[in-house]
Amino acid sequence: MANEIIRVDGTREEYLSADGKHYTLEEMKKAIGGGYIQIVQTKDRRLMVLDEEGKLKGLPVNPVATGLYVYGAQDPIVGDVLVCDEGMID
Repeated sequence: MANEIIRVDGTREEYLSADGKHYTLEEMKKAIGGGYIQIVQTKDRRLMVLDEEGKLKGLPVNPVATGLYVYGAQDPIVGDVLVCDEGMID
């Protein structure tokens, strides 16, 4: 699945933008449950949108997202994330 939400419980769901081309800031925030967004790269060269303050908020570790993250072995990902193709975010 190219564009999906990966939840902390390991479930995945397809997540499409309203226009089918690019995610708005509001769409990205909705996908991750709000907060400030941070964008990082995955091992397969997609983008992962996450809550920048997730660790400060005490969000649970997301094992699936951590496994996809380039630096996941050193820096676990917390909270729900949006993973999408690079062209979906301007």
